[in-house]
Order: sequence, then C-alpha cells, then structure tokens
Amino acid sequence: MLKNYYAILEIPFSAQQADIKRAYRKLALEYHPDRNASPNAAAIFREVNEAYEMLGDPQKKALYDQLLAGTKPEAEAVVAASSVHKDPRYRPKPPGFVHTRNSQRKEMLEWMTRNLHAAIRLSQFTLCCSLFLFVDFCLPMKSELQKIVGFETVRGLRGTQGLKIQSSGGTSFSITKSSSVPLSTGDTIVIRSSRVLGVPKRVANLEGTFNSRIRVSIYGNFVFFPAIWLLTSALGVFYKKGIEFRFNLSIVNALLIIFNFIVLMISF
Repeated sequence: MLKNYYAILEIPFSAQQADIKRAYRKLALEYHPDRNASPNAAAIFREVNEAYEMLGDPQKKALYDQLLAGTKPEAEAVVAASSVHKDPRYRPKPPGFVHTRNSQRKEMLEWMTRNLHAAIRLSQFTLCCSLFLFVDFCLPMKSELQKIVGFETVRGLRGTQGLKIQSSGGTSFSITKSSSVPLSTGDTIVIRSSRVLGVPKRVANLEGTFNSRIRVSIYGNFVFFPAIWLLTSALGVFYKKGIEFRFNLSIVNALLIIFNFIVLMISF
C-alpha cells in the first residue's frame, strides 16, 4: 500500500518545497529520539525522514504525485526503486545533518576562534619570558669566590657518576666526576653565574687547572627546555596560518612555563 507522505508531514498536496522543508524541520525536531522520550518517537522520526526524502526531491516528488493521483501506475516501480537504498542498513539522514563528531570538532574550532586572541597573548608572554632567558644565557657571566665545604657522589640519569659540591655560599651543584678533579674540601673556587638570574653555569679553581660546566641547570643539561620554549613561542606569535595549530601552541607554551620554572628552581 502506498504511503501518504503528505499526511505524514501534515501538509496539503499543493505544498511547495519551502512548505515541505518547514514541515519536515518542525516534525524532525519534535520527534527526534534525543528530544522526545516517547516509545513511538523513533518510528515516527523514521517515517518523517522517509517522507522528506521523497517529497524533498522534486524529481521523486513528481513521480510520487503521479502515482498518488493514479495517472501513471508505472511510476510505482520508479518510486519504489528510488526510495530503497542498496544497503539494507542505510537510514536516510535529514538535510543539513552533521555527524556528531564533526559537529563537536566544528564547535571546538569556533571556540578556538573566539579565544584565539587570548592564546596569542599567552604566546606573546611566553616569548618575552623565553627571550629573557636567552639574553640571560648570552650575557657575560659574573664570578664569585666561594669555598668548598663538602663533596657527595651522585648518579646521573644514564648511570653516569657525578660530583655534587656544597659551597660556603649555601649553594650546591653537580659536575661530571673525574679521577683528576683537583678540588678538595676547603679549596676556594670560582663560581661563574648568569648575569641577571644568577644561575650557576661553570665552576673553576683559582689556579686555572680546572673549569667544568655545571650539569643540572637550566643552562646546563636542560638548556633544550628554554630553547624549545623560544621556538614554540615565536611560532605561536608570528605564524599566521591555522587557528587550531596556533591555539595548541599556546597550550604547549603554557606547559613549558611550568617545566622551565621547575628546572629554574632546581638550578639554584
């Protein structure tokens, strides 16, 4: 038996495409399973989609109208064939239907677009911080004389042994352990630190026979942290393409603030 799609959409036979679309949207919203908890809502929603798939297509509608009027019975086969999908699992999608995952991604991109200015501001701030570290690293070092008050052997991350030195200034730092280190408790050493932050960078003896880089420092083994931070901050500020890319860079820069702050605290 031929279904009356006009009755399903609650529109007259003379309805135009604008009327059909308006009626479909009204009923689709009313009987969508996510909005209507009625046990019959899903079945009605499928009927509404099926009706719109037929009447929303002018060619299908013309054939259906002929069949409904009984003036062209051969149109029945055409209509039936056009309304049956090759895949039996197929369910017609309403016009403008967007997959949930794509919809969520679109909403996320819209949110990123609205807040991109804040993300750029964050990248600008982190760029200033990373440039400050870069300048502090490049400036000539300042020197300070201190005495050694103790030694301690420590093991590095890769199993290498290091020497942790406690100085009279209350600071401690690690250097690579060597059997030929000409230092002993009570010796006077020269600690060379960064000009602005005072991060220890090198240690040497007065005789000039020993000069070693301080390992566990933001300007030592962890210098790659501020280097990466400088790069990602510059990209976040000056790279003008890709809203998602620039926004994600600001998140990376925010995380690098934490990492660099932790390493900086370890350096003293």
